[in-house]
Amino acid sequence: MNTQTTTRIGALLLTTALAACATPPKPRELEAYDLLRSANNLQEANKRSPDLVAGAEKLADRSREEWQSNDLEESRRDAIMANIKLKTALALMEQEQLKAKIQTLSAEQAKAEEEASDLSEKLANETEKVTLLEKYVEARKAADAEKQRLSAQMSSEQQKAQAVQERLALQLASEQKIAAAQLSLRTADTVDAAKYAKAEYSAASDMLAKATAELKQNDFPGAQASAEVAKKNADKATELAKPLYEQAEQTSQNKARDEALARDASGINGTDVRLERRGDLQRLVIAVPAMFTKRKPDIAAGNDGVIGAIAELIKKYPTYPVQIIGYTDNRGKASELLAISAARAQSVYSALAAKGVETKRLMASGLGGDDPRFDNKTAPGRAKNNRIEIVFLYH
Repeated sequence: MNTQTTTRIGALLLTTALAACATPPKPRELEAYDLLRSANNLQEANKRSPDLVAGAEKLADRSREEWQSNDLEESRRDAIMANIKLKTALALMEQEQLKAKIQTLSAEQAKAEEEASDLSEKLANETEKVTLLEKYVEARKAADAEKQRLSAQMSSEQQKAQAVQERLALQLASEQKIAAAQLSLRTADTVDAAKYAKAEYSAASDMLAKATAELKQNDFPGAQASAEVAKKNADKATELAKPLYEQAEQTSQNKARDEALARDASGINGTDVRLERRGDLQRLVIAVPAMFTKRKPDIAAGNDGVIGAIAELIKKYPTYPVQIIGYTDNRGKASELLAISAARAQSVYSALAAKGVETKRLMASGLGGDDPRFDNKTAPGRAKNNRIEIVFLYH
């Protein structure tokens, strides 16, 4: 290697390192969590709901790690979940405090009633009796008013927490519909629908872009509706383009290419390769187990070899769209498992991009505990279900 080549490689590596070190602005959801945490005394909330507080802290820590790793979507999602858990813990703490205050007021009220009864028996002056009775009535009214105020406050906090949970559910549903539309559009790419069904493909692309913009604007109903239209147009484009594409393709060459891809994929150590057909779509699936430790989204050490081999395979066969799908076992809440699997798929996406794979060919998504390949009742089965699948799509 001559000096000029060495100098160019060094400059490229330096540029890559500097780009990787740049940290984006902290997501506003994470800033909101830090502000909420600093503005409240968490000691009482932790006593009342230690699991919720610990879960919030764990999600916040993971959000910070994802922020530092430039995984902004995953960082925002985890920060939102952390805010929900912490707000719920604080609401439960305030609820307990409000209940205690109501009990104190009730005790004071009972004491006032007892004192009023004793004084009524001892005092002969009817005027003093009337005065004491009026004081008692006023105290009773004040206590009732305070009870109503505290009850209304408790109800308001519970409604706020419920509204946050409902908003998150709508957001997750919108993201799933957009992911389904993206998959349909990638499937349309496999039959060159942009050429053979131009109108339908263009309509699907436009509606998918509209759905993505609506999601960023928190217009979840609009995003879901646009994503559904995008998927229908993409499916229609696939249906129209497929026969034209198949006529244009040379079947023998396609078959030889597919067989060569399967042979090369089977030569990657530490993976499980299978062919499967879903309707008219044939898929070559490369399953990679044990790439992550526990619930962490970062790729564990020792997997650079298999990542490099997969990257070379993708670059060797440049005509295939490629899915990166993350899976988990079934232990945990569905929303959390979905977030973990999506974060893992994104980590593999970034690792392949770093190896020189064109990102326009890749699509990363997470399906959580869906589609288990092994028995989740056993530890080995769960370990194998915690996997990444690299899927080559072709007809």
